[in-house]
Amino acid sequence: MLNSVKVTRLNNGLTVATSTQPAAESACVGFWVRVGGRYETPKLAGASHFIEHLLFKGTTKRSAKAISQEIEGRGGYLNAYTQEESTCYFVRLPYEYNRQAFNVLADMYRNAKLAEADVERERTVILEEIKMYNDQPQSVVMDQLGSAVWSGHPIGLPLAGNVDSLSKMSRDDLETFRRTRYQPNQTIVAFAGRVDHDACVAMVAQELGEMVNGKRYSYKPVTPETPQEAIRLGRRDIAQVHAALGFRTNFSRHDSKRRVALRMLNSLLGENMSSRLFQVVRERYGMAYAISSIYQLLDDTGVVMIGAGLDSERAERGLQLVARELERIKSKPVGVAELKRSKDYLLGSFRLSLEATSRQLSWIGDSLACYGSVLDPKEFIEEVKKTTAAELQAVAEEVFDRDRLSLSLVVPNEHPLDESAWLKTMAEI
Repeated sequence: MLNSVKVTRLNNGLTVATSTQPAAESACVGFWVRVGGRYETPKLAGASHFIEHLLFKGTTKRSAKAISQEIEGRGGYLNAYTQEESTCYFVRLPYEYNRQAFNVLADMYRNAKLAEADVERERTVILEEIKMYNDQPQSVVMDQLGSAVWSGHPIGLPLAGNVDSLSKMSRDDLETFRRTRYQPNQTIVAFAGRVDHDACVAMVAQELGEMVNGKRYSYKPVTPETPQEAIRLGRRDIAQVHAALGFRTNFSRHDSKRRVALRMLNSLLGENMSSRLFQVVRERYGMAYAISSIYQLLDDTGVVMIGAGLDSERAERGLQLVARELERIKSKPVGVAELKRSKDYLLGSFRLSLEATSRQLSWIGDSLACYGSVLDPKEFIEEVKKTTAAELQAVAEEVFDRDRLSLSLVVPNEHPLDESAWLKTMAEI
């Protein structure tokens, strides 16, 4: 569990948070900036991800090689990721190098050069990344699904952007985007492990306390009127049918009760090898090697996604089995034994995960970026314990509604079924 969590906000709005673990051998530092894919215009699609890459390419004080050597040379690990609503940069090092870890990240955050040569070189790298994903049908089917679930909305676009936007984005576009979005009141600096809160606050204040804020940027909201498409169908020179179902929720991450129920439903449906979809579609009928479900809740919307690579000749039957399991979880309450197994799995894996300093860092950083405060893990545990089968069924009935469904398919070139035929296979939902 989290130990001694403290949060301090500097005068310029920058948030500093710590989770102290006195016996830990490591210290983790992370910077969360509230900017991501949904903050982008079509012209700047992929800008957040592009900037994430470029921050590793050197600053006014450090070369790209110096950045990596300063962390890796001490046995540490440095990485970053871009999401729809935030971008995160993080380091894990032996605890005595906590200040060095922070100094490197602070330098990247504030003094990135974004040199023209680096922009051009990294542009080609990301274009190759996009080509790589486009060569993977399991990636294409998920990109298609996002575009269908949030049709015409920035959330539905790939985080890496597209060939057109990446090719036209200039160095000035990227520098302006970074300068105007990387502001202290949109930034969280979090620490976890053998760290001291007051020392961390003083360190952050010294380096970043004088930064000033500019205009605050918002994003286009998702509303009930945001379009959703029924189906996206693509064809490739492949052997399997890759299918993905997406159900757009009418609630967000701020609905704590339904958030926990959805977390439990996902574990029941497709999170592991004992889940219903895996047991039926793969184990009982042998129609897929890979089948799973995931969910995502954002500030004003959410989605449950089910993905599978299906035997081409039996893909319709495979989708019908998925539809049948969704209907079953809506129409019949989860049994006592299965409900207990689900709770035991969630609570056990959750407790174990928070032993790691890196997961503690993610918990406090993500909490502050998403909710403005650190969620109490004990409250999540209590919510899971008291969630009933009837509550799970109610959320399942609400979410797994045919009107909320988008279907994405990537099929072999010669596959005979068209869009209308595929939609008919989902009639049981």
